[in-house]
Amino acid sequence: MNNSFSFNSDVYNFWPLYDSIKKYYPIGIKKNQDLEIYRQYQGIQELEKILINNISDKKTYQSQWVSFIKKVGSDLGKKVNGTTYGLVPSYSAYLLLDSKKSGNRWNYKELHFAVSLLGKYFQLYGLEKTALNYEDQPIPYQVQNLKEIIVSPLEDYKDYFENVELKITQVFKDYRLVPFTIGQSIINGLEIYHLDREYCSINMALFNDFLGFGEELNEVTIRGDINYGMYGWKK
Repeated sequence: MNNSFSFNSDVYNFWPLYDSIKKYYPIGIKKNQDLEIYRQYQGIQELEKILINNISDKKTYQSQWVSFIKKVGSDLGKKVNGTTYGLVPSYSAYLLLDSKKSGNRWNYKELHFAVSLLGKYFQLYGLEKTALNYEDQPIPYQVQNLKEIIVSPLEDYKDYFENVELKITQVFKDYRLVPFTIGQSIINGLEIYHLDREYCSINMALFNDFLGFGEELNEVTIRGDINYGMYGWKK
């Protein structure tokens, strides 16, 4: 998968993603060298206001997101966990689809979803991971290992994937799914305020950094159609 942001412009129009990102992030300005200039960028200041109005404002956050994810969990009969935090420009959560314990090992199946606060975009993918709990140690700790990312409706994830996708589009009108292959691509010169990274992906700019990219995913199996959702971006 090519890590650089590109697409077939004869068939698709992904320029809205780029336009949203350049509106809020000063592409080409390295924040570690010019943090004061970086923070003076009008887009960064607007982004901070968006976070305050939509996340820090508890009333808005409850009405816009918490009520939505509670209904999703209730309708699908699964536990839902909110993952929205701090300076990240999206609402996010996941459904716990399954969990199994064997000794000190837990195996989890989760369906993650996020709705951007910077444009009409959403993200949806499944995760399979293991967690080793060492509760008998002087200082208890846990080690997590991501095994698989499911990027389209597939097998045990299919019904939940399609249901969550439908529920998002019903509530968040005209929002479009960002395909995995596009979301994981990078824009040269893009740096995210709250991340200590030289290279940042579209997903990091619009949603969060939960997925990582590149070498961070070398040991992870990606299952499904990485182009799923492209139909929504056809000209």
